[in-house]
Amino acid sequence: MVKKYLPLLRVSHYLKNFYIFLPLFFSGEILISEKLFKSLPVFFSFCLVASSIYIFNDLMDIEFDLKHPIKKNRPIPSGMISKFEAYFLTFILFFTAVAIAYTVSSKVLIVIIGYFLLNILYSVKLKNFALIDVTIVSIGFNLRVIAGGLATGIIISKWLMVMVFLLSMFQALSKRMDDLYLMAKDSNSQLRRSIHGYNIEFLQIVLSMLTGVLLVCYIMYIISPEIIFRLGEYSYFTTVFVLLGLLRYLQFTFVKKASGSPVKILSNDKFIQLCILFWLITFATLIYLK
Repeated sequence: MVKKYLPLLRVSHYLKNFYIFLPLFFSGEILISEKLFKSLPVFFSFCLVASSIYIFNDLMDIEFDLKHPIKKNRPIPSGMISKFEAYFLTFILFFTAVAIAYTVSSKVLIVIIGYFLLNILYSVKLKNFALIDVTIVSIGFNLRVIAGGLATGIIISKWLMVMVFLLSMFQALSKRMDDLYLMAKDSNSQLRRSIHGYNIEFLQIVLSMLTGVLLVCYIMYIISPEIIFRLGEYSYFTTVFVLLGLLRYLQFTFVKKASGSPVKILSNDKFIQLCILFWLITFATLIYLK
C-alpha cells in the first residue's frame, strides 16, 4: 500500500536537501553534534515540504504529463492515485513540515513557508516562462542553504550562495536540454511550455558560460585569503575534482544526451560519485585535519 506513494513523494529527490548541511560542512563545524542535530529537523522539514510541492505540481501538470513519454507513468496521470488522495497528502505533508520548522525557529519557519509559496506560484504559472522557471528552481536551493545557516547560527559565505545558485541553474538548464532532445525524437510529446523559450544552440552557449563562471567562482573562493588561512595553501587542489565533475555533467548533456534527471546521474554515475567523494575527502582533510 505504501509503495504506491513513494514515487509520488519523490523520495530519491531528498538528496537535494543535503544542501542544508553545506554551511555546517564549509564552516568546519559539522562534527559538532549540537549544530548537526539542529540541522536535522530542517532537513526533514524540507523533505516533506518538497514532497508536497512535487504532488501539487503533478496535479497541475496532469494534462501535459499524459502526453509525455515518461511522465505519463507517474502515479497521478496513470490513475494509480486519485486527485483527492493527492490533495489530501499535499496538505498533510505541508502542515507537518511547518510544524517541524516551527520547533526550530521562527526564521526557519518563514523560509519553509516562503519556499512553499514560491513553488506554488511556480507550479501554477511561473514555470511557463523561460529563464524565470530555472531561476526559481535555483532560488529554492539557496533557500535550503539559508535555512541550514539559520538553524545553526552560521554566517553563510557569499561565495557559497553564488556557487549554489549557479550550480542549480546549470542543472536546471541541463534538464531543459534533455526536454529539447525528447521533443526532437517525438514531435507529439507535450512538454513544459517554457521549453519554447529555449533551443539547443542557446543552451549550449549558456551551459558553457555557466560552467566557466562557476569554475572561476570556485577558484576565487578557494584561493581567497580567508580560505587559505583556514585550509592552507594546498586548498586549490580541490579544483581538479570540481572541474572533472562539471565536464562529466556536460558530457551527459551534450554527448550522452541524458541529463533529464540530476538525481539519477548523481545516484548512478560512478565517475561523478568518485569526483564528489575525492572532493569531500580532500576538503574534509583540509578542514578537519589541518
